[in-house]
Amino acid sequence: MAEYGLNVFDEHGVKTLGMEDFTIKRLASQVIPALTAGGGGFKYNYDTTMDVPGYDPANCFVIITPRKYAGYDQTISDNWPVLPTYVDLGGTKIGLRTWLNYGVYDGHRFKYYWSAKTVECVVEVVRVT
Repeated sequence: MAEYGLNVFDEHGVKTLGMEDFTIKRLASQVIPALTAGGGGFKYNYDTTMDVPGYDPANCFVIITPRKYAGYDQTISDNWPVLPTYVDLGGTKIGLRTWLNYGVYDGHRFKYYWSAKTVECVVEVVRVT
């Protein structure tokens, strides 16, 4: 019988940690739609915030998984969509950022812009105890 998951053995081959030693529970799941946008100046706010009862960065993690991939050859290019990133906002909240800020030097100074090219994805918050 095949066994899947995490198992840790000591130098004598005795199992010291296995899947039966902890519990994994999904606390929240949300679909983030695809987004293509951009504009001038810096962007600071989060596109989405999630308040997840039970979330604690000490024993939780966030999984961001694409739902739909690009319909074209996915070589790395300026048009390749990306996944959002998350930030721990404290307490039970996380913020999701689907954009990035960048600067372009015009010969005299930098002009700043933001750009979003995010693929549709699922954000899941999971607790391990």
